[in-house]
Amino acid sequence: MSANHHVPVLIVGAGPVGLTLASDLAWRGVAYLMVESRTSINPHPRAISIGVRSMEHFRRLGLDQQVIDAGVPRGQRLDVIYVTRMLGREIHRFPIPSIDDLDERREELARDIPETSASPFYKTWTAQAPLERVLDAHITAQPGVEFRRGWRLESFTENDSRVEARLVNEGTGASQIITADFLVGCDGAASPVREGLGIALSGRGALGAALGLYFRAPGLRALLGAKAGVMYWPLAPGCGGTIYTIDGGDEWVFNRYFSPGEKPHIEDPVALIKAAIGVEMEVELISALDWIPRQLVAETYGTRRVFLAGDACHLFVPTGGFGMNTGVGDAVDLAWKIEATLAGWGGPSLLGSYDRERRPIGLRNTLEAADNYARSGDIFSAVGDIENEDAEGERQRADIAASLPPKIKHFAPIGIHLGYHYDHSPIIVPDGTPTPQSEAASYTPTSGPGHRAPHVWLADGRSTLDLFGRGFALLCFGGAPDDCAQLTEAARERGVPLSVQFIEEASAAAAYEQRFCLVRPDGHVAWRGDEPPTDPSAMIDIVRGA
Repeated sequence: MSANHHVPVLIVGAGPVGLTLASDLAWRGVAYLMVESRTSINPHPRAISIGVRSMEHFRRLGLDQQVIDAGVPRGQRLDVIYVTRMLGREIHRFPIPSIDDLDERREELARDIPETSASPFYKTWTAQAPLERVLDAHITAQPGVEFRRGWRLESFTENDSRVEARLVNEGTGASQIITADFLVGCDGAASPVREGLGIALSGRGALGAALGLYFRAPGLRALLGAKAGVMYWPLAPGCGGTIYTIDGGDEWVFNRYFSPGEKPHIEDPVALIKAAIGVEMEVELISALDWIPRQLVAETYGTRRVFLAGDACHLFVPTGGFGMNTGVGDAVDLAWKIEATLAGWGGPSLLGSYDRERRPIGLRNTLEAADNYARSGDIFSAVGDIENEDAEGERQRADIAASLPPKIKHFAPIGIHLGYHYDHSPIIVPDGTPTPQSEAASYTPTSGPGHRAPHVWLADGRSTLDLFGRGFALLCFGGAPDDCAQLTEAARERGVPLSVQFIEEASAAAAYEQRFCLVRPDGHVAWRGDEPPTDPSAMIDIVRGA
């Protein structure tokens, strides 16, 4: 056993959530050790589609363009299409613009799809494995990073001053005792960290079963033609599920869904893939992965020094694409609070607010995904002779098409990605204004306390989002420097990093609604008002968790 080693943060698990947390901590100058039992990234793509808010976080880290380039080509439309079979009849199409469309036709798109104006991003089609490769390359290039693959957490204990963990090298059996100020379990559905804390999961449990088939089909993209989408929902009997592209070319995944009680066993996976495509063609199976669609959330997200994030504290079905993105949000919430606590300006209640803020989001998002899944199952079970060329077949296809438009919330759920809020958090200063009604497929920007601070393009080409991250930001619309003096002094006295931004654009002033807006390091509004706070010291103490 090697000598003890102390780190500020021990991260267990290097999936997308652990890698995001590591990237954010590195951006903040916080040292950590990350361990992962796998010696390499799992090549099976698993999650797909990176949400708007996750892309905004990757923008702050300087990774957004790399993440985009790791997915489908920028000119690829991101349409989702319901079909009898991929090369059979099209039943209904959800048109979703490409990355190039957003860059080149932003004003036109904003008229047709108002939600595209809410962020620099709309939908990004990059799978989990390519995302992990981007994040892995990024953090391993950072100076001073400590990242060990092939190591697992065997056990840990926690006391008032630290966490002590025993790590084991899977290959050699060597072990080491690590002490850390904080431990974060980003270690997946079977989380050893959650098990070590004795935290239970609750919810609807298993909703069915699924089989993911990752395959290569060299001629398929050409057969789909100029109007190809990125995701297809084949509805022919025996083919119920989704087929989606990984690279916009030869690589695809077929997630075949099974009802509760139905055995997820396929004698000939390649034959199933060909049946869902609808023609005899070359298909190579790369990997197969059984998995269980679930709705479960941890009863608490951690303790004083040990926290859970991602699949360790919430388990999803993929309908909606919320799982990985919710985990990215967990990582971002934790990163700035850990930085503040280690730096000394975060108060004793700051990290305690993690559970209060993020667990309601986990509940909301897992339930929305489960609802989407249930409604998708209704579609699969309702099909009959939808491939028939007669009037009855035409009628059935038309009936299905008429029922599909509400499902846009599966594929462009901007209200889920941007509409979540922390207005009941103990580190938010409420102002009594009502929260805008939230819908999965629509989003109303607001600067209300607890909400994501609105995106507005500034005259110099930056987004207001680019002003946030390094400590708190005080946005002043029409205010004078003297108006901010007491608040900046209160922050200085407590060591709270605070930048003051005087913004002249009328569009930004309209979006932010009041003359002053204090934004947290994670881009959520902590306080706002038309006048400076009457007791700035008390207000600063609230938002720093003191």
